[in-house]
Amino acid sequence: MPRLLALAALSATLLGCATIVKPAPTPLPMTPPPAGGPAEFSPKGEVTWTDLTGVSPPRRATFDDWRVRGPTVSITRASESRWVGRARGLDVVLTTSPGKIAGGDVDLALTVDDAGAVFVEGLWGGKRVKLTLTKTKVSGSIPGGPVDLTDMGTGMFNSYQGLLQISGPSDMPQVVIALLDAMVP
Repeated sequence: MPRLLALAALSATLLGCATIVKPAPTPLPMTPPPAGGPAEFSPKGEVTWTDLTGVSPPRRATFDDWRVRGPTVSITRASESRWVGRARGLDVVLTTSPGKIAGGDVDLALTVDDAGAVFVEGLWGGKRVKLTLTKTKVSGSIPGGPVDLTDMGTGMFNSYQGLLQISGPSDMPQVVIALLDAMVP
């Protein structure tokens, strides 16, 4: 009988653990456009990916309040929540809202946790991406394979795979678009 009671208690405990509901992730807010309209493109942020294996040349994407320019992206903010232009060889209209970038073959969820880690998950160019960005690490997976980069200080992350440099403000969605354009060939 004690064995039966212990089994019942263990079952109840495991059932209780299985029903714990994790809070929904917090959608990452998008940076609103500044007052006025776009001026001449003057990059205020940059993302550079250098492949240390030598297989691919360095890839660089830049951004300001109104535009993102990179190897396969050239988009301009059309309104507070719309970006238009070309991405990965296609004409696109990307719509943004807190926690979301979508349009064409792009469908990304962007969330943030209480510690400030940013999670990017979904489709970029129709291919799955999943990245976690923290102050000390960039990890996850992109179409080229796994990503596991550690902090070198002042916006630089590296591993045997490559060197990632991120500079400028943390404007959203610009940083994520520039990051993916630089890292995903």
